[in-house]
This record gives sequence, C-alpha cells and structure tokens, in this order.
Amino acid sequence: MLMRILLLSALLAASSAVAAPASDRAACNVEVDITDRDPNGANVRAEPGGSIVKAMKNPSSDGWIVVHLTAQQGDWFEIDRAVLIDVDQGKENVIFQGRGFVHRGVVGASGLQNGAVIYRDHAASSAKLDPHASGDQAVELLGCFGDFARIRVKKGIGWTRQLCTNMVTTCS
Repeated sequence: MLMRILLLSALLAASSAVAAPASDRAACNVEVDITDRDPNGANVRAEPGGSIVKAMKNPSSDGWIVVHLTAQQGDWFEIDRAVLIDVDQGKENVIFQGRGFVHRGVVGASGLQNGAVIYRDHAASSAKLDPHASGDQAVELLGCFGDFARIRVKKGIGWTRQLCTNMVTTCS
C-alpha cells in the first residue's frame, strides 16, 4: 500500500510539473519615471516581492528618477539602472545599477510625446488606436514588451514607444 501511495505521489508531482504555466516574463527596453510619492523612496527589490536592495529617493523638488525596464513579470518590472535627473544642478546621476525589481504601482510616465502614435498591439504594423495622441493626457503604465509600453489613455488600452519621461515639460 505504501508503495502505491509513493508511486501515485510521484505521478502527481510529474504531471503537475508538466502542467506548470510558462514564465510570464516579457523582455523589454523602455524608460519610465518613478511616480511613487512615498518620502522614503521607491523600493528596488532583489526579486518580485523580495528583500529591498535600494530605496531610491529624489532629494530635489526640481528633479525626477528615470528607470530602465528590461522585463515584466506580472505586476513587477525588472530594471537594470535608475538615473536621478537634477534640473537644479543640470546633471544626471546613476543611483542604481544592477538587476532589481520595482512594482508597477511605483512607475509610470508624465505623459506622452506630443503627437505620439498608440497602436493596438506591440508592433508598428498593427492598427492604430490613436495616430496622433495628445501629449498632456493622463497615462497609466500597464506593461512592456520589446520597445513598447502598454498604456491606458482616454481612448483605451494600447502600445506606444513615445512616453514622456520629462517631468518638467510636455515632450512636444
């Protein structure tokens, strides 16, 4: 009887390993802003939901932080660098470099480049949701794939390569 239970357990383990879902990791190459308003900074984690490796703070009221997204895994973005843009000092400082993860809730865009094209899919050959989008509208970052950011705007959900990551202009 014990042998049957062990064999059945082994078969169940093997079948669940085969049925396990593929990784939902999508590689991308997109720059976005840290939009988190927490005075303690936005956390970079070692793994999605893992230990904090860096708290990125913006010490300037006239600056912002831009992060480079290299992949998306569910609600988490993998990053490889973060740059503090300091308008007062007229310089950019790398404040994080390496592999880390930030939650979707702490990143976004200040808008779109004026006249941005928003596609229905993450390919320039796909149909256009908005061929000439207004740059100063609210933009919610939903994801990324390749050079495209998946966003929600007034006209709906689509994909663009023309986010505005400048917190002091409209990127026209």
